[in-house]
Amino acid sequence: MPKPNKNNLPERVRLNLEFAPQIYDQMQAVQHRSHAASLTEVLRRSLALYDLVTEHIVDGGEIVLVDGKGKQEKLRIL
Repeated sequence: MPKPNKNNLPERVRLNLEFAPQIYDQMQAVQHRSHAASLTEVLRRSLALYDLVTEHIVDGGEIVLVDGKGKQEKLRIL
């Protein structure tokens, strides 16, 4: 069990995750493309982005992607 910090929460929690090979390959590709230091960083950034996007959508907002030619596409994840 991790030792608690000053807020009585563990400083770190270790997880063992099992992914399909395609997901692992995708995570490595994202790590390379984003210059992330580790797969942990990829997961941490991914969760932060997913949290931001889902909170925005749940609050009634929308996410619009714009490509290099100005074409817009609404992101649908929920």
